[in-house]
Amino acid sequence: MNGDRRLSAVLSADVVNYSGQMKADENRTLSELRVLRRELFDPLVSDHRGNIVKRMGDGWIVEFNSVSDAVRCALDLQSQVSTQSSLKLRVGVHLGDVVFDEDDIFGDGINLSARLQEASSEGAVLISDVVHRSLDERLAEQFQRAGERQFKNAPSPIEVFQWSPPGSAPPRVTPASHATSRLIGVLPFDNLSSDADQEFFADGITEEIITTLSKLPNLLVVARNSTFVYKGRSVDVKQVGLEQGVDLVLEGSVRQSGNRVRITAQLIDAKSGMHIWADRYDRLIEDVFEVQDEIALRIATELQVELLAGEMARFRGSGTTNLSAWTAQLQAVEASRKITKEAQADARRFAQQAIALDPGYSAPHCTLGFICTVEARHGFVADRRAALAEARDCAQRALEIDIYNPEAHAIAGFADAIDGKLVSAIEKFNEALALNPNHADVAARLSLTLGFNGQAKEAIRVAQQAITLNPHYPGWYAGVLGFALRLDGQYQEAKKAFTEYGQKVEGFGHLDLVIVHVETENLDAARDEAGNVMKFRPQFSISEWAKTQLFSDRERLEKDCASLRLAGLPE
Repeated sequence: MNGDRRLSAVLSADVVNYSGQMKADENRTLSELRVLRRELFDPLVSDHRGNIVKRMGDGWIVEFNSVSDAVRCALDLQSQVSTQSSLKLRVGVHLGDVVFDEDDIFGDGINLSARLQEASSEGAVLISDVVHRSLDERLAEQFQRAGERQFKNAPSPIEVFQWSPPGSAPPRVTPASHATSRLIGVLPFDNLSSDADQEFFADGITEEIITTLSKLPNLLVVARNSTFVYKGRSVDVKQVGLEQGVDLVLEGSVRQSGNRVRITAQLIDAKSGMHIWADRYDRLIEDVFEVQDEIALRIATELQVELLAGEMARFRGSGTTNLSAWTAQLQAVEASRKITKEAQADARRFAQQAIALDPGYSAPHCTLGFICTVEARHGFVADRRAALAEARDCAQRALEIDIYNPEAHAIAGFADAIDGKLVSAIEKFNEALALNPNHADVAARLSLTLGFNGQAKEAIRVAQQAITLNPHYPGWYAGVLGFALRLDGQYQEAKKAFTEYGQKVEGFGHLDLVIVHVETENLDAARDEAGNVMKFRPQFSISEWAKTQLFSDRERLEKDCASLRLAGLPE
């Protein structure tokens, strides 16, 4: 078939969050993928007269002579996978040229079907307008308009249509000016200085670049703790792409000598391993903060991201040129990641030091506000209301300095959520995500708040968004997802999430499993898990636990408390 070109309907499909599931349980994921291929995918493709032209581990490209066959295959595939497999798929279908050249295939049909698949929602089918126009009326009616998308290498925006599984939210209509997002991972920059103490400086530069890149429109940035797992390791960029699901990787190095610093940066295509650009920045130490903006703007130029006036103002933000204030802020953030009373006290001291050194530096006000919410949430202070009031004051001060600071909205949201003001918290979290769609922790907390407010399906979607942004996510993300799944009645999936939570964070997830087992009428398993609760939390009581739950529906809380009593946990 060397050099053969023809017009074909092309179906592209892949498994959602495959790398994350492989990390959680490689044997189970591979087993389920084999079953999906053998019992669902291959037979359905055959039934609809398709030809699998490429397999990619967790994905497939299938060619059809008929557009209707391709679309019917896609719908049957998603309908059956949703009920018969724990794996979830994204599917895209396009009609275009397919070229067979020696051992590879390419062409418009292949490229755009893959882009449609990447833009598709979990469990959905996304098709191009040319495919939609080719369908008979009855089949076409099953799809809803999902706006226009500008895909890479496409000369103009393409109108797309989406089929969504029953009960799911309708597709969001996206205007043509919003290009499809690409996912980038920033590896920890290497410290090339002779002084090992400069490791902290190199890590700080990396984190600042991650923060700055997060402000670019149409660019999704993997969270810090997902890429910092590669710190100190020699890694293959292609492997990083597979493990993190990213399109692009930014790597670099930092060398400090006296009052000068040299920063190098390389942007690499994670699929091909090819360098897109590389550059070197030599600066005086006091000018180092300009580099993060220069790198981000260079990436925006390379990816043809157009920054509007408001986006440019937001991008510049309000940082500091005071190296000591910056260092104190980094120390505050690092200390605040440990949820102990002592660590939070250290973090508070560093944040206050940063503010004293540069009162016009927005970031440490947010860090101090976050510390206040942690102290209030975990009972590290005697006056919880005073701590929440201080958090709100910090958020307000940060916004007075920098009106585009997403973290400030998030801090105010944390305070409202802890205070039980769920609707207000949801609004503030959404404001934060509108300014920085890459903030995985905010998305996870928004999911938790949505769950408490009775919006289970939206909570599931947002939790999955957080996991996409942070593939090496902390255990509490699994707990948040499990909580939303349980509230939606998806008990088997909830069990898996809570089990993963316990595997990642010892002692956690057991209480949630008690409730799941009671609600699925497995009282023996519920009592076993209740024993695990008391093993790890010997002082546990239902009445104290209930005080930490923020359900807007008090009947829901009473039902959960009744489940805990039935399993034998103390009142």
